[in-house]
Amino acid sequence: MKVLIYDGECNMCSVFVRFVVRMNKNPDLFITDFNSDWTARNVRIRRDTDSVIFISGLHQQLYSDAVIDLLSEIHWLFKPARILKFIPKVLRDKIYQVTAENRHRFFKTASCPLPSEKFKHMYLK
Repeated sequence: MKVLIYDGECNMCSVFVRFVVRMNKNPDLFITDFNSDWTARNVRIRRDTDSVIFISGLHQQLYSDAVIDLLSEIHWLFKPARILKFIPKVLRDKIYQVTAENRHRFFKTASCPLPSEKFKHMYLK
């Protein structure tokens, strides 16, 4: 089982998760947020975590590794994204963190869309 854990209160994360759900072809991938009961029961998260978390088997990944590995799991079209791992992790993670710090400038929504049936099926409560 593979699980994407995201910040349900972050507009950028919500946009990203809707994209993941729409593109996902992997029946073993599920999503949930930091505040779900599933997360509380199954994952130890540090309070200062400021990244999506991608769990694949026993591995937890954060920042750019989480995004790259998640994308390569959802659809064959994104397998080439793994080439980004040739960029030094320090640089990739810095880009991730700068983007996350400025997310409120770029991702503003007045309302949240209703979850699709596919989203409901993939979501771990």
